[in-house]
Amino acid sequence: MKGKKVKKLIALVAAVTVAAGSMAGCSGKEKETKKEEKIANIAMSSEPDNIDGSRGDSSAKGAIILEVQESLLRMDENGETQPAGAESWEISEDGLVYTFKIRDNKYSDGTKVLAEDYANCLIRTLDPEVASTYAANYYFIKGAEAYNTGKGSEEEVGIKALDESTLEITLNQPVPYFLKMLTSNQFTPIPKKHTEGEKNVTYGADAENMSFSGPFMIEEWTRGEGFTLKKNPEYWDAESVKLDGVNFLLVQEQNTQQQMFEQGKLDLIENIPAEYYDKVKGKIDSGDIKLVEWPKPSILYLTFNNQDPEGIFTNAKIRQAFSLAIDRELYFEKVVKKDAVAYGLIPPATSIGDAKFRDNHEEPLLALKDQDPKKLLEEGLKEIGREGEQIEITYLQGDANNNTKVRSEFFQNQWETKLGVKVKIDTAADNATFNNMVNKGEYQVCNTGWGADYNDPMTFMKIFTSDDSNNNPKYSNPEYDELVNACMSETDMKVREEKFAEAEKILLEDAAIAPLNFGLQKNLVQKRLEGVTFSGLGGPDVELKKADIK
Repeated sequence: MKGKKVKKLIALVAAVTVAAGSMAGCSGKEKETKKEEKIANIAMSSEPDNIDGSRGDSSAKGAIILEVQESLLRMDENGETQPAGAESWEISEDGLVYTFKIRDNKYSDGTKVLAEDYANCLIRTLDPEVASTYAANYYFIKGAEAYNTGKGSEEEVGIKALDESTLEITLNQPVPYFLKMLTSNQFTPIPKKHTEGEKNVTYGADAENMSFSGPFMIEEWTRGEGFTLKKNPEYWDAESVKLDGVNFLLVQEQNTQQQMFEQGKLDLIENIPAEYYDKVKGKIDSGDIKLVEWPKPSILYLTFNNQDPEGIFTNAKIRQAFSLAIDRELYFEKVVKKDAVAYGLIPPATSIGDAKFRDNHEEPLLALKDQDPKKLLEEGLKEIGREGEQIEITYLQGDANNNTKVRSEFFQNQWETKLGVKVKIDTAADNATFNNMVNKGEYQVCNTGWGADYNDPMTFMKIFTSDDSNNNPKYSNPEYDELVNACMSETDMKVREEKFAEAEKILLEDAAIAPLNFGLQKNLVQKRLEGVTFSGLGGPDVELKKADIK
């Protein structure tokens, strides 16, 4: 049976607008009342370990960073990039030199936002001392790779503040998707005074030593509870910001989020499962609450350690066996109950030029799904010299939440039942510990994923090239590398599309990862909250700059 396919997705960005109530006077006389603050309450499923733009490598970090800092470009409600920290720019004829005019903007403390602040954030992303997992994303910048790998100096990097309001970035080669990248965390400003000396590696661990250039500023960050944001009166576009503040509340359990939403303690919850949608459908139909469905450009997958110290997942047939043993339709129906089944890497929401990549290319794993996983396992064990052995593998669970536990036990049951292996489940202390272990390769198999940093297949394909710092499966295939790296400078979108399709096929035949589900979100918004934008194509998943409470 073929996997469930996502219907053609037209709108990548959804704006929420709901009706507003009004306040009445009393005793027939106009009475002065104190203006009630407009505060939105948003749930966070996980807490970032830092809010440093240079190390902004997760949606949890981006949710905060991109509300309190102004990236060079911002995405509007139509999904188009617009001037933001940069009010204009010029590109040289050869496509190598980008010159940005930094607009007149101030930090929350009243100091001027400078071109060197933007340069500082991007250069720190490449600084070996900072150890950003995003460094390899920017190796196309002149001198970036040499500096990041200790073979060159900071002075040789093509990122320069020419004066207070002029930023110049020089590339090694034309990059057709470069402007799309400028909405991300690494293109936000950080004043050098905050990152001098020892502060270079501790910046962003708390909100005390920070200046805020975006629509909001952090008033308080309480570990284990969340963030309190207030409107930034110094922000260049403060007139467009209607909210007085935002509370990002750390609520990890989905059931608790739903209860708080019903009690009016949350204005927005993301990615609700099918059974909860059925429960609230009446309120959606009556207009009491707002449903926003949107194709989030993201994917969740199983990651196999291709350099497994135990030697098991170093074999492609064994990885393929563990991938194909998963009944994805059953997983979708019984476990996640949301999103869409994935048999490929690149999500349906992802564009290449003016086209949707997935419209023209079937998901590669569909052609492989009828293979016998038990036979593949036997062949793989023979190849690594462990023929006939009953192996035991360890699955690393991301945290102790019930939803995470249910997923882990599903995988355990599938593998033990269909492959005859033993599966031990280890649980990381928290999400930050889990990410650290996975980045270091201290696991055999785990469930993780990726969301788009910009709207191009490269954001998903690049992380599996051999030298990429986000290559958690430690996968390496020269043919894959050659195809993906060629797409960095290729300007013919049809050629890029075909190369990406070939590379995706190689990745999944090698079973570096096992795709599980694409993002296809159902979000609930209270009637009082309007103007929220959902995207995830480079800006924050939930954009609150133009949100309002009526």
